[in-house]
Amino acid sequence: MELGRVLDTLPGMVFSAYPDGRIDFVNKCLAGITGSIEGWPKRGVWPLAAPPGEAMDILRNWRAKLSLGEPFEMAVPIRCKDGKVALALRCNPLRKCGKIAKWYGRAVDVTTPEIDPVREDNYFQRVVDSIPVPVAVTTPAGDVEGLNQPALDYFGMSLEELQDWKATKVVHPDDLGRTMNDQLEAHKTGTFYNVESRHLRSDGAYRWHNVLGLPLRDVDGTILRWFHPLIDIEDSKNAQKALVERERESRFIIDGIAGMIAIFSPDGALIGGNQQILDYFQLPLNELNNWATNGITHPDDLQVCMDSFMGSIITGEPYDYETRFLRSDGVYRWFQLRGLPLRDAEGTIVRWYGLLTDIDDRKRAEERQRRSEASLADAQRLSKTGSFSLNFATNEILWSAETYRIFDVETSMPITMEAIMSRLDSAGVATVRDVINRSRETSGDFDYELRLFARDGSAKNVRVLAHSERNAEGQQELTGAIQDVTEGRLAEEALNEARSQLSYVTRVTSLGVLTASIAHEVNQPLAGIVANASTCLRVLVADQPNIELAKDTARRMVRDANRAAEVIVRLRALFSRKPASVEALDMNDVASEVLSLALSDLQRRRVSIFTEFDRSLPPVSGARVQLQQVIMNLIRNSIEALESVQQQPRRLTLRTTSLGDEIVLSVQDNGVGFGPTGPHNIFDAFYTTKNEGMGIGLSVSRTIVENHSGRIWASPEEDGGVTVSFALPACQAKNIG
Repeated sequence: MELGRVLDTLPGMVFSAYPDGRIDFVNKCLAGITGSIEGWPKRGVWPLAAPPGEAMDILRNWRAKLSLGEPFEMAVPIRCKDGKVALALRCNPLRKCGKIAKWYGRAVDVTTPEIDPVREDNYFQRVVDSIPVPVAVTTPAGDVEGLNQPALDYFGMSLEELQDWKATKVVHPDDLGRTMNDQLEAHKTGTFYNVESRHLRSDGAYRWHNVLGLPLRDVDGTILRWFHPLIDIEDSKNAQKALVERERESRFIIDGIAGMIAIFSPDGALIGGNQQILDYFQLPLNELNNWATNGITHPDDLQVCMDSFMGSIITGEPYDYETRFLRSDGVYRWFQLRGLPLRDAEGTIVRWYGLLTDIDDRKRAEERQRRSEASLADAQRLSKTGSFSLNFATNEILWSAETYRIFDVETSMPITMEAIMSRLDSAGVATVRDVINRSRETSGDFDYELRLFARDGSAKNVRVLAHSERNAEGQQELTGAIQDVTEGRLAEEALNEARSQLSYVTRVTSLGVLTASIAHEVNQPLAGIVANASTCLRVLVADQPNIELAKDTARRMVRDANRAAEVIVRLRALFSRKPASVEALDMNDVASEVLSLALSDLQRRRVSIFTEFDRSLPPVSGARVQLQQVIMNLIRNSIEALESVQQQPRRLTLRTTSLGDEIVLSVQDNGVGFGPTGPHNIFDAFYTTKNEGMGIGLSVSRTIVENHSGRIWASPEEDGGVTVSFALPACQAKNIG
């Protein structure tokens, strides 16, 4: 733009053209002569301004001159507003890298006389002074002939000082030699030149300028003088430097991104990329540009890539898809491809930036997780065991697929406590509320059974194992597993029923065998006694009693009676108790073994068992089997007392502790309690409050405890339950008879 303003102020007619001869600029002086000829020079050819009939000759001559690529002159008749004028065109080529970049020319009106040189010089000086940029006028030899006022103001020197510009610092020392060489070469060839150099401003600062060398010729083509406009390009240089720096920073940022960057033209051609993409493929960009055919894209993903990428190129919308690319070592890896268009101020896409992120490790981890989840789901389905979690801070409930199946709930249905409670009976509701209240505040383990109802009304027995603790965020959380034990419970009940029937049959059979054995053992001596008694009687009532025979018969009767007595003694010995084996016992181990035996019954009766064992207790002396019989009696009494509990959880607590020199074991329940009679007489033989009871269990238990030098007692609880305890002395070894 500055060059155009400079050329417009020149008194001569100046123009420029493209290498093919199309006119791209005429200054105001030339435009003023041609007037308003329609379509010229906008359409850019001289024949449009020529008179009719001469256009083709001018065009052929013009093209012939241009084809030589050398400075030339030619005459052109031009139609103008005042009639016809003849112009002499003098054109010089401007070359860059050996090729013609522009043609610059001057037109001289040869139909008018020459201007007086003195008047022309004054005119030139006025024109030069009116140019708003610094301009130097030199002789054909290169000596400074004049400077306009902007030049004097910029340098802050006089004309005389500036005439010796080669010996001063007016031109930056690093640029002086190059400037002198370019000027000398232009003066030799008489061609236009353009050079960039730094010039010293009056404040001592060097600024970059674009210095032009424009020859002014006479009618004969002789150079009269040179015009040298100095166009300040410092800001442009700084902007260009900043742009280069930004590009360098952008390249640094792009190369530092943990991913591969691809740069595409608006039509989708690959025109650049960061170092990572070159390192991954080990291919040059021109080969990577053929990604659709060179095999770097996995064949199974190629169509998706083409559809996604080219769809975005056509629509201008960002793309985001996944595909596999072949690494230089022959391994395919998964990548996520995301692309965004870069638009100019008018919204036109100037390039595309694509980010290729390696997600192969993530995809493999996702696949392993998917397989693990599928395996876990299969295991839960086969074992009929689901999992759950309850976050007390957020009230979020998570269920596995098997838990949904156990509760007979659609997987799309939101899980709430109300939905859970609606599937339980009253005892189950009470148990769940009790567990939640306790696990909300403290950590611990829970093991209980529930009875839930499906949508069709069928009932299920489920066992719940849960653990409450704080998670990584410090929030109290209850996690656990729920197992459908309906089939197991039905099988266990059937087994128990079979056991009961078998036990009954066994008892009947044993009784019959025992009766037959007793009859067989006693019948023979009794028969002998009867036979001997009959013989003795006949001998004594005979006419001549045989005393010796009677004596022998009486002795055989005594023998047979002794034989019958021995049978009874042997039977008594068979059913009598042998002395118990006394040993040092850990009461916690004794209780744990009993609990293992009773666990099935506890679960079947939906009784939650809690243990509070003192692990620092000393051992006791006793018979393991007899003490386990006592503990089993107490647990069974508690289970039976809990049968009628429906509105609250059924709880049984087994506790061991020390009391002085005694070791105490307690069984506590929240059952029906003692009833109106209280705890009196419960240890008496044949005393019972149960319809089916015989009143033997607690009586036998008291006998066993007392034989161990211990004591047993019972006490009511505030919630209506009962605690039965017995205490044994520590480490007293004796035989219990």
